[in-house]
Amino acid sequence: MAVKKVPTVIPQKSLMEKVAPFMMLALVVMAFMLGLMWNKLQGAPAGPMKFADKLVAYAKDLKLDTKKFKKCMEVGKKSVVDSDTAQGAQSGVNGTPAFFINGRLVSGAQPFSEFKKIIDEELTGGQNKVTDPRVKVELGNAPTQGKSEAPVVVIEFSDFQCPFCSRALPTIKQVLSEYKDKVLLAYKHFPLTQIHPLAQKAAEASECARDQGKFWEFHDQLFATQQEWSSLQ
Repeated sequence: MAVKKVPTVIPQKSLMEKVAPFMMLALVVMAFMLGLMWNKLQGAPAGPMKFADKLVAYAKDLKLDTKKFKKCMEVGKKSVVDSDTAQGAQSGVNGTPAFFINGRLVSGAQPFSEFKKIIDEELTGGQNKVTDPRVKVELGNAPTQGKSEAPVVVIEFSDFQCPFCSRALPTIKQVLSEYKDKVLLAYKHFPLTQIHPLAQKAAEASECARDQGKFWEFHDQLFATQQEWSSLQ
């Protein structure tokens, strides 16, 4: 007796099953594109934050006009920074930080006691006795803190990317706090661009902030967040 073969039935996929993988891929692509659009609308960068973006973020935090700030950075403040650097080199500065206390050079992030010793000498007539060489450094148009008629003038040459300059900041704040109207502090730029590639632009950014009356606020922000931006590009 012959065995009747039963034909094999191959189940047919429904239309929905056929197109499901393509629909899933389309949804993934759409989600990715929407994410990019959302980031753009929120002003967030699509990739790692760049140094220029960080500077603008600081300007925004300090309530600066960011449009003016960006325009200033496009034009640049190179001539201002270069003028300070040239003056520092002429005055004998070869590293940062460097301070001239009534013309007496103090190199490096020295402790408060070293500043106190020299300032006290200057306040008690020591300027007539001290044999240390004095360098005449013009104040020029440098940003300052303190009264213009203060008997002691401290001119600082500094680099925003220099870790030693950052360490010196609390000492300088202590000097201003303890001596008050007796000390005038002036800041001048001396970016060591060979080892600190972002120092020049950081200096220029502080001058752009100065145009809007917030040099010292930007100065403090750059030093306070130095490790945050020093590794950016």
